[in-house]
Amino acid sequence: MNIELYQEFREYEEKGLKKQASKSLRAFITSFDSDEEINEWVWEYLPRMETNRHSRIRHEIFHELVYPILKNGYENNDFSSTLWLGKLAQNIYQAQQLHEELDWVTELGLYKKSHELDPSNDEARLLLLKAIVAWLEYSEHEWPSGILYGNDGANIEQCNEISTEVQRVLQLDKEKKYSEFIKKYIKNLSEYRARLNKQRQEA
Repeated sequence: MNIELYQEFREYEEKGLKKQASKSLRAFITSFDSDEEINEWVWEYLPRMETNRHSRIRHEIFHELVYPILKNGYENNDFSSTLWLGKLAQNIYQAQQLHEELDWVTELGLYKKSHELDPSNDEARLLLLKAIVAWLEYSEHEWPSGILYGNDGANIEQCNEISTEVQRVLQLDKEKKYSEFIKKYIKNLSEYRARLNKQRQEA
């Protein structure tokens, strides 16, 4: 591996010289001698990686170096690989073939699995908490019209699933950061459920 080529790529990228940056990056990627060398570099790179405003890293680096390492770890229930795939979910979403390879897993699903693999890890707990809260926030963004599940109004069964996620937030939120939000959410969910039950009885 020729690390100077990576540094060269970064310098060109910072100057906005796209063609030269791509050429240096291609040369860097082909400069690795073995899978072991790639593995070593990836684990050194990840903690100091820089993402763009879409929370993605450069696609060549992700596709050719990072993803194969993380995918292999994820399939073997490795905690760090699963957590990093969650952090790089935007890269996965942008690549249909890779997303399909991972059975259309979501960022939330990856954080759930990470937390299951190591329930004592605070970073995984907090990332999972934040992802569930974002999901709940989306589900009520059209309130008082209703509570969403995906793009449609939630049915009774889906309300039960949402309720399970609300309980999970209460368990994960040791710092009580989302107490007020959850209190208000439970009230809205209860009101929405009552509305659905009434409609069911009238039907």
